[in-house]
Amino acid sequence: MQEAAPGLEALARFGYACRGAVYLTVGGLALTLAAGRRGGAATDTQGAVRRLEDLPLGEVLVGVLALGLVGYALWQLLRAVLDPERLGTDAAGLARRLGYLASGAVNLGAAWFAVRLATQARVEDGASAQDLAAQVLALPAGQVLLGLGGAALLGAGVAELVSAAKGKFMAFIALRGVGADHAGTLRRVGQLGTAARGTVLGLVGAFVLVAAVQGEAAGVRGTGGALNWLLNRPGGAWLLGAVALGTVCYGLWCFVQARYRHIQVRSGLDAA
Repeated sequence: MQEAAPGLEALARFGYACRGAVYLTVGGLALTLAAGRRGGAATDTQGAVRRLEDLPLGEVLVGVLALGLVGYALWQLLRAVLDPERLGTDAAGLARRLGYLASGAVNLGAAWFAVRLATQARVEDGASAQDLAAQVLALPAGQVLLGLGGAALLGAGVAELVSAAKGKFMAFIALRGVGADHAGTLRRVGQLGTAARGTVLGLVGAFVLVAAVQGEAAGVRGTGGALNWLLNRPGGAWLLGAVALGTVCYGLWCFVQARYRHIQVRSGLDAA
């Protein structure tokens, strides 16, 4: 293996930082909602970007975020195609790499949304999760395709929970120069954040899977819908608060990755 080109590495790290800002916003809004305070919301990436636009110099901030999200998306696409983590081509490896590919596409969409906001173009909210599900269901074998998508999301959520439990999220993190106490704190932040991310992904995947079985797109929920679902369960404020706090931790963990993640690509005969 070799290190990534300096420009690519810088862009990827900047992307992790921008992703962190978005997830801090998503988690902060959900935490505010769970606490019953004014201004809270259960939202997704696009909703978070809209809130950030409302800040002073928000258009500039959103423009910067757009660049960072493009950087993160490109890095995810490289992870999917070049396989620097040597995940391989077995079922588990391909599933992870397809997840990176999907993440890259989602973040490119979020970046385009941010660009439109920053340039004051007329922006409508993107297609809802239900709209996208309805389009899939309209395809030949649509229920099967939607079910596969739901299973993939559910699997990704379970994988994140396993990663949190077994510490696999630390695999490419090198906390050089960080004291043992601080390193332990950062590890716990990453563990909580990864678990929260897995919980949300798993919920979204479960909703998609059930909708596929029933053939009803109305049952699909995205990130915001999953957070709202938690709020409406018994003890929902506590459930939402726990996941929201974990999402804040995930945002902080993105900043840790921006600083300490080992970013590399393969070259020559080792390239994939």
